[in-house]
Amino acid sequence: MLNLSELVRGGTVCLAKTGLAIGGTTSKAKILVPDGSNGLTFAIKGKTYYVASADDLVTLTANSQTALYSCIYLVCISATNVITTVAGTEVLTADITAGKKVLTWPEATANTCPIGAIRVDAGASAFVAGTTALTGGTVTVTYYDLFAVPDAPQTS
Repeated sequence: MLNLSELVRGGTVCLAKTGLAIGGTTSKAKILVPDGSNGLTFAIKGKTYYVASADDLVTLTANSQTALYSCIYLVCISATNVITTVAGTEVLTADITAGKKVLTWPEATANTCPIGAIRVDAGASAFVAGTTALTGGTVTVTYYDLFAVPDAPQTS
């Protein structure tokens, strides 16, 4: 019998709403769990872990994202509370809007739990992960709180 992670046993899931939002440093994101618990509980291979809510915990890492393209950055956390991001495949934003293409969710790195995602739609200029602000007129940013990586692509 398989569990929710399609593994024989154990499970890797986020057990609370992450509350991803723009950080105090505008090129980073924070975890601000909205239930008042001041922290996030998650499981990796059936064992539970906890990370306290804090500012500037998430730094997007990747090469430069092409102007006028969209990309999903999967936010993952390890058992030792190391937060990493995985960039998905870039897709021309106009193709997504027109319904011609979709954004696929990246794969989580080994031994981490996906806790959220950040979609970045770059404007007329390239987006440089970890450097370009996640606010303002140069990008449009959408935050997703995840239980696990969704099984269907992002269509809009």
